[in-house]
Amino acid sequence: MRDPNRIDKFCDELKTIWHQVPDWRFGQLMLNFFSNIDSTFGFYVEDEELFKVLDEYIKERAEENA
Repeated sequence: MRDPNRIDKFCDELKTIWHQVPDWRFGQLMLNFFSNIDSTFGFYVEDEELFKVLDEYIKERAEENA
């Protein structure tokens, strides 16, 4: 069983990432991200790796919009 304590960390990290593109709605954030990566990536990847890739993607978008 996965550690249920990871959920709070996940939500905190998502909040930090989302603040980099505050004009995006949550669905927009997720759809934009997942449409730009391998379609199977989100299903098989562990949370920590997903956040690394998501953070890189969002930083690139925030720089483009600055």
